[in-house]
Amino acid sequence: MSEPLVRVRGLTKRFGPHTVLDGIDLDVTRGSVAVVLGPSGSGKSTLLRTVNHLEKPDAGFVEVNGEIIGYRRENTHLRELSDRAITRQRSRIGMVFQQFNLFPHKTALENILEGQLAAGVRRRAAETRGRELLDRVGLADRERSYPRQMSGGQQQRVAIARALAVEPDLMLFDEPTSALDPEMVGEVLGVMKDLAQTGITMIVVTHEIGFAREVADQVVFLDEGRLVEAGAPDDVLASPTHERARAFLSAVL
Repeated sequence: MSEPLVRVRGLTKRFGPHTVLDGIDLDVTRGSVAVVLGPSGSGKSTLLRTVNHLEKPDAGFVEVNGEIIGYRRENTHLRELSDRAITRQRSRIGMVFQQFNLFPHKTALENILEGQLAAGVRRRAAETRGRELLDRVGLADRERSYPRQMSGGQQQRVAIARALAVEPDLMLFDEPTSALDPEMVGEVLGVMKDLAQTGITMIVVTHEIGFAREVADQVVFLDEGRLVEAGAPDDVLASPTHERARAFLSAVL
């Protein structure tokens, strides 16, 4: 088995007296898809946000491609990196949120250019890359469209293309279909399925059990900030061992 691209060890996050993540350990193998399930408030989104240091852990660490995110080792301690160094690390981690977060005053193509231009890519090369990605997500004819002129599913596909534009090592998806009308869910999941087949490493928080069954290499179940079940989709979805996982899957299925 190949080395994990993502290593999470002892990850703990608190908001005041409330422990949102409680000692999470998780490996995600390079080129695989990990789907994170669990009830609302179980810590799923917080887990994703700590992977790219949008939330700072209170204990433990996240390592991506052999590099601790947000910190450097000094003897036995971890010291937080500068904002510039953290931004550099985040540039290798694409993230797609529940809301699309597109710039409303920019076209689809212009939204995709933003990250590339900030990374120093020449405009002509960035435009070529942007058009390739719009074609990849099935929106080659919408490069001049503004977000208000597109459906929710189309906007989310632009957001996926934007995250891919800087060629990240890892893609994070935080319930990417939860804000969509039901008829638009399939078009976004279809893009994600195609993306998984290219071999990019993905961590996906979702309630789409069919997607987990079809695409995931690993399914992880969180409850009250703890990782209570993890394994192959056939095992976790068909025969969960933890009582809370059984109850949740029984309800959503």
